[in-house]
Amino acid sequence: MNDADRSLMGRLSQALGTAYTVEGEIGRGGMGVVYNARDERLKRRVAIKVLPPDLAFREEIRTRFLREAETAARLSHPHIVPIFSVGEGPDGLVYFVMAYIDGEPLSSKLQRRGTLPPEEARRVMLETVDALSAAHAIGVVHRDVKPDNILLEGSRGRVVVTDFGIAKALSSSTGGGSLTGTGVAIGTPHYMSPEQAAGDREIDGRSDLYSLGVVGYQMLVGELPFTAPTVPGILMKQITEDAPHITERRPDCPEELAACVMRCLEKEPERRWPSADGLRRALESRATPAYRSPPRIATRPASRRATGAGMPPFPGGHSGLPVPRSPEVPRRARPSRGRRDRPVPVVPGEPPIVSQTRAAFVSWVSVSGGCILLDAVMGWHGWSLFVAVPWGAFGVMPRFMRLWNAGYSWRDVFDRPAAPDAAARKGIAGGAVRALGPATADDFGAHVTTIEQSRRDREAILALVERLPASERKMLPDVVPTVDALLARAENLARMLHTMSGDVDPDAVARLDAKIESSKRQPEGAERDRQLGLLERQRQALADLVGRRQGVAEQLESCVLAMQNVRFDLLRLKSAGIAAVLGDLTQATQQARSLSRDVDHAIAAAHEIDELLKS
Repeated sequence: MNDADRSLMGRLSQALGTAYTVEGEIGRGGMGVVYNARDERLKRRVAIKVLPPDLAFREEIRTRFLREAETAARLSHPHIVPIFSVGEGPDGLVYFVMAYIDGEPLSSKLQRRGTLPPEEARRVMLETVDALSAAHAIGVVHRDVKPDNILLEGSRGRVVVTDFGIAKALSSSTGGGSLTGTGVAIGTPHYMSPEQAAGDREIDGRSDLYSLGVVGYQMLVGELPFTAPTVPGILMKQITEDAPHITERRPDCPEELAACVMRCLEKEPERRWPSADGLRRALESRATPAYRSPPRIATRPASRRATGAGMPPFPGGHSGLPVPRSPEVPRRARPSRGRRDRPVPVVPGEPPIVSQTRAAFVSWVSVSGGCILLDAVMGWHGWSLFVAVPWGAFGVMPRFMRLWNAGYSWRDVFDRPAAPDAAARKGIAGGAVRALGPATADDFGAHVTTIEQSRRDREAILALVERLPASERKMLPDVVPTVDALLARAENLARMLHTMSGDVDPDAVARLDAKIESSKRQPEGAERDRQLGLLERQRQALADLVGRRQGVAEQLESCVLAMQNVRFDLLRLKSAGIAAVLGDLTQATQQARSLSRDVDHAIAAAHEIDELLKS
C-alpha cells in the first residue's frame, strides 16, 4: 500500500468515526475503491465504496453521486446489494456503506471456467433481470451491467447485483460518453449499449438489457461479441456490427435461450425486449420462438461492368437508388376454397406468434364490429354479442395469454413494422428506406462483409435523418444524397475488385520472379536476353496492375470510412445538438464529395485494368 492509498484509508476512517472500523481494501475500479469494514454497532461485516479521489473534488459530481446513491438505497430486492447509508466526510470524501457479499464476481468465474452450462447461464440471467426489473420499476437504470457488478454469493452462486445508479451519477456530471475528463471509465465499452456508445443521454432500461445480453453471450460462448484493440474500435462495433449468432459458436445451446440473448443484442432499442419483465418471462417459459433481426431491403445492384458515369450524382443532380420489391416478401397467395387455415401475413423478422395474434385480433374486430353495426341498424336485438363475446373470450384472449407467456407485450401486436415492399416504395418516393438487403458473395466476393457494413451504415443514417425534426433536416440537405452516392460507388468498386481478384493470380509475381532467376542462370546468349526482357516486362506490367488494384481497394475503404464519419456525427447530434455538430457534418459531407472524384478515377483505373487483363 502506497502513501496515497494509506492517506485515502485514513481519511475514510476519520469520516466514519467510531461507527465502522475499516479493515482493508477489497478492490478498486473506475467507479471507486471498495473497503472491507466492520459495523461496530450491529456487529456485522460491511463493504464501503468511496468515490474515486480524482473526481471527489468536483462539487457537482459529489452532489450527483450522493443523490443517485440515495435513490439506489431505496431498492430492496433479494438480488440487489442493499445500501445501508450514504455519507460525506468533512474534507469532501464521498462514500456509501453496503452489505458485504461473501462470494466472487461473475467475471472471476468466467475467467476460471471460460463458459457456463446453458442452464446455469439461464439462472444467472434470470436472477439478474429480476433485479433489473425491480430497479426499472422505480426509474433506476443501472447503466453498467457487466460481470464485475454481478456477484455470486455462497456455494449456490446466488446472484446479487451491485453499483446501481453510480454510472449515471458520474456520466451525467462529466459530460457523458465513455470517459471522463480525467480518464476514468464511465461504463465499460465491451458492455455498453449502442445508445451509450453514441453518447445518447436518453437511456432507459433497454440499455441494461443490451448489456445483460452481452453478459449472457459471454457466459454461453466464452468470448465477447465485439472486440477491438482500442476503445473507439469497440464502441464503433457496438454501434455498427451485428453479433455472430450464439448457435454458430455453441451448437448445444438451446435455441430459445439463444433467441432470448440475441434479441437483447439488437442495435435499435425498439427491437429488443420491451422490458426486463418481458425478458424474465421469456427465460422462464422456455418457449421463445427463434428470433431473427428484420431483413434489410436490397438496393438494385448496378451491372457488374457499370462505370462511374452510371452512378447517381452527388447533391445537385441526385437521383435516389432504385429499390425493387424485396424477393423475401412472398406474393399474396390466392386462398384455396374449402381450407380452414388461411395463410397469415407474417412480417419478415417478426416472431410468428405476434403476427398470428394480430391476424386473429383484426379478424375478430372486423367481423364483430360489422355484426354489431348491423345489429344496431336493425334496431338492436343483441344477437351480435353472441358472436363477439364468445369469439373474443375463447378465440382471441387465449392468443394474448400465450403472447404474454412468451415474453411479448400487447403493444407488439399494435406496433406493426412496415412491410419491406412498402418501405421500398417509400424510398422511391424520396423518403428514407428503412432496410437494406444482404450483399452476396457472387457480386462482391471477399468484400461482401464491407458492403454489408456500408449498407447497415446507410440504413442507420437514413433512420437517424428521418427522426430529426423538420427544422434540423432542412439544415442537412446533402446528407442522404451524399450517402447514397457513396454506397453506390463503394458497391461498384467492390464489384471491380471481385472481378480483378478472379482474373489475377496473387502468386503470379512470385512465379515470374522465379522464372527470371532461372533464366539468369542459363548460359549467356541472344535467346536468354530476349526471354529475360520479356519476363521482366511481364513482371513490371503485372506488378503495376496489382499496385493499381491496391489503390482501388484503398478507395473502397475510404468510401466506407466517409460513410461511418457521417453516421457518427449524426449520432453525436442526438446528444450534443445541431449547433455543436453542424460544422463536423458539413465538413464530412464536403470530404465525401471530394472523395467521389478520386473514386471515379479509381473506377476508371479498374476498367483499364480489366481491359488489359482481357487482352
